[in-house]
Amino acid sequence: MKKKIINKVGIKLLILIPIDMIISFSIFWFICIMTAKKFGNNIELYQKYGAFLVMGSFVLELVIFLIAINGRIKYLKYISKSVTNIKTQQYLNHIEIKGNDEISQLAEDINTMSERLKENYEKEKRQEETKNELIVAVSHDLKTPLTSIIGYLELLNKDKETFSKEQQEFLKVAYEKSENLKKLIEELFEYTKLSNDYVKLDKVPFNIAVLVNQIVGEHVLFLSEKNIKVEIECNENELLCEIDIQKFIRVIENLVKNVEKYSYRNSTFKIRMWEEDKNIKLSFINEGDNISKDDLLKIFDEMYRIDKSRNVEIEGSGLGLAISKKIIELHEGRIWAECNKNKINFNIELPKVSEE
Repeated sequence: MKKKIINKVGIKLLILIPIDMIISFSIFWFICIMTAKKFGNNIELYQKYGAFLVMGSFVLELVIFLIAINGRIKYLKYISKSVTNIKTQQYLNHIEIKGNDEISQLAEDINTMSERLKENYEKEKRQEETKNELIVAVSHDLKTPLTSIIGYLELLNKDKETFSKEQQEFLKVAYEKSENLKKLIEELFEYTKLSNDYVKLDKVPFNIAVLVNQIVGEHVLFLSEKNIKVEIECNENELLCEIDIQKFIRVIENLVKNVEKYSYRNSTFKIRMWEEDKNIKLSFINEGDNISKDDLLKIFDEMYRIDKSRNVEIEGSGLGLAISKKIIELHEGRIWAECNKNKINFNIELPKVSEE
């Protein structure tokens, strides 16, 4: 014979329902007796109002039942509201325990889960801060000797005529690798600062269209080496956003350099800029190898490169897009990538300057 397990909430309901029925029936019976005393055994009266009395007793029973369970319903709403707070924070506030049933047990379990989430979040935060502090310290310590090495290589390069052709080639490679390493360290240092909110933006209202045109114009020569045609589409006279100009230049340069590296030869690089609702939108479209959905999701991650072999012919740290994303997010905007066959589209959305 199977054992029937009845939980505490179920027991309360099983007890509450018959009590509710007894109370309602008693009140209904009392009304009937009082009516009989006043009007006698008037059959027509009972036929006329009996249905209302029965209906009234059911309504009364329902009201009593709702009043009885109202406290637990409010408690469930309180728990639900507390749980929804996880959307705005990494863990929940402590939930007050009321009663001794499954609902109370649920609240206790949520509190336990919340404490574990809080501990894990704070642990991860400390680890991330420690990691970033270490990266900043190491980057700083590496820059000083590397600067000295580059300085010595530059001095040697001035007297390169005294070296053999092979030695000159070694000197050239050493200098180029040192410069690349310096750029990598600087990018790593910058990304870490942006991640730790060390950087404060110096934002001013600026016409983004002018800035984009200027930066793209500076890269036209490099783009023309691959015969990449540039098309800029902007129907607005002014696209005003509050931006840190130097930081935003970094974003645009990163995107344009990506086009230089990865676009097909004899292709078109199209830039669209427009105003939509309360936002300024920019779209950078180039033609290149198809990017999978998985790569699109990871393309803004630090050190991530679609070229898994890290082709030495294509220089880069894998931090450019990650830095761009951090900068755009600091501007309260968003950046994302899309790909349709061989059309790669990098989109930026920024809040426009409000008109007052």
